[in-house]
Amino acid sequence: MKVYKFFTIFLFLLFFSNNSYAARYGTGELKLSNSVVNYFIQYIRGKQFRYPATFLVTLDGSDAVYWYCSEMTNCRSGSISQNLQICHRETGKECAQFARQKYIKWNNGINPGKGKISQIKNKWSDQEIRSHLKKLGFID
Repeated sequence: MKVYKFFTIFLFLLFFSNNSYAARYGTGELKLSNSVVNYFIQYIRGKQFRYPATFLVTLDGSDAVYWYCSEMTNCRSGSISQNLQICHRETGKECAQFARQKYIKWNNGINPGKGKISQIKNKWSDQEIRSHLKKLGFID
């Protein structure tokens, strides 16, 4: 009987929990604030031995956090659920993954989340990055 209760509770929690850390990439409409766009440009540019790994943004587009890798190859950003928890703790808001390395993964109906159209080049000017974000529907 105890096993049955445990299993029932486990299934209930699994299917009905309101865990905001479950989604891997963000979906839906997202408009980035000007400060987040500047922060994203900083993330894309990187520096010596700092290669873009993961960029997470709040669902309202007002704040973000990111991580770098020290090597371009074998870049692993860690657990997405832990990153989402850190983002929530740092911003006080629910977050989702916006970019993985130099690819925007957020699916807003315009951005496919893969391929050349979703890629941002670190050699682009600030204006080219902003223009591309506008083309993908992330800024007005």
